[in-house]
Amino acid sequence: MVVFNREGMIAAENAAIKAGISQERLMENAGTAAARFIRQREDLKDKRVTVVCGKGNNGGDGFVIARKLFENSAAVAVILTSNASAGTGAAALMFDRLPQGVEVIRADSFMSLAAGVIRDSDILVDALFGIGFKGNAEGTEKLLIEHINSAEAYVYSVDLPSGVTADSGKVEGTAVKADCTLTFEALKPCHILPPSNAFCQDVKMLKIGIDEQIINSITPVCKVIEKPKLLLRDKNSHKGSCGTMLSICGSYGMPGAAILAAGAALRSGVGKLFAVCPPENYTATAVSVPEAVIILNDIEKDIKPVLNYLPQADAVLIGCGIGVSNNKKQGVREVITSSLNPVTIDADGINCIYNDIEFIKKVKADVVLTPHSAEMARLTGLTVSEIEQNRIETASRFAAEYGVYLCLKGANTLVATPSGEIFVNLTGTPGLSSAGSGDVLSGIITSFIAQGLDTLSAVTAAVYFHGLAGEKAAERLSVRGMLAGDIIKELPYLL
Repeated sequence: MVVFNREGMIAAENAAIKAGISQERLMENAGTAAARFIRQREDLKDKRVTVVCGKGNNGGDGFVIARKLFENSAAVAVILTSNASAGTGAAALMFDRLPQGVEVIRADSFMSLAAGVIRDSDILVDALFGIGFKGNAEGTEKLLIEHINSAEAYVYSVDLPSGVTADSGKVEGTAVKADCTLTFEALKPCHILPPSNAFCQDVKMLKIGIDEQIINSITPVCKVIEKPKLLLRDKNSHKGSCGTMLSICGSYGMPGAAILAAGAALRSGVGKLFAVCPPENYTATAVSVPEAVIILNDIEKDIKPVLNYLPQADAVLIGCGIGVSNNKKQGVREVITSSLNPVTIDADGINCIYNDIEFIKKVKADVVLTPHSAEMARLTGLTVSEIEQNRIETASRFAAEYGVYLCLKGANTLVATPSGEIFVNLTGTPGLSSAGSGDVLSGIITSFIAQGLDTLSAVTAAVYFHGLAGEKAAERLSVRGMLAGDIIKELPYLL
């Protein structure tokens, strides 16, 4: 699955039309696919369905949906923004095909009637604006969006919620808060970027007959992380053949981050784990992760004993809960520059190097950085707001400039490669917004690298399974009630 901006989607449709599929057929296919999805999810018998249609192709899709749902026993009303909003071309043709039993209401002349119909509906279909929309909804359209949002009905948006901008996460004015968004052939940036992704909620991608060769010929904004295939264990495998990981995490009074990262790494399958631990944290660490080989060392005082373990490690994790000091800044840098195998840098590891990040460009081993937006702001000198408004561009540019694998955490976490390629993750839950969740992710990433996955495959697989484990934990415990440790408990059932 891919993510297209408006230009890419138009290019795909134009190529399909050139290949012999008419605009009318594409519209019919889109409306039919959306109606089929709604029909399969909903019991339409005796249900009141209202389709709110604009004057463009999005409205044309809505007319097809209205016709198809009416043919399947629903009581259907279509609300137009004005006398002219039946559109032209294929959209006008689809309007003319509406059955006589479908009620048509012109909102500009009968807003009170339209508002009442929306209020009394069981299902609402938002087909007001399409991918060409920018700016603020005004006038009749704005009022209709407000009535949709105040209704108790389940809301399906066609392609994207009306009022959001397709090519960004911008929501500049009033926008539909969809319960489910039905998009076609490819996701759009608004489906994955904040704040618009919160308006889209459950996004489903439907095929409408555009050939895969056409889709594959267009450069996407980014690619979606598909369910990964992990390496199979050989019958004669042993702990030495399943990877060795070195975890340099935790500090006095901060054992939790190290314990979570270690537990996640072990549950993700790493054969052997060396866990660097300050003496004060020994008891907590030994009791929590008895499978780890504990290296007693305070990196604040001397990092050099830890460096002796680097040749034994297939992958290194540094940063979770280590704190920040001048000695630790120097120590983190020494680990990164000395390792010949991939290094994952998280949390305080990032905080220790962001002021002197240029040295990363000369590091021989693969480097994985796992910042959240605030840490990314420190790395780039941008504000958190600027990061959130330009997540894809910021991640791509940074990864390419510094030659790193960047995991920009958040809802729909982004993974950027040294070539600037972007992958987006669709698994996850708000329950992951809990202390320690990032430590768990870093442990999984480094564990997968140690086990032999290439760095990109390890990062994308870790992000995917971390999100999926979060979903399972939330189902079992609730979004509010789950903790980072609960993510670890779900991993064995998924890997």
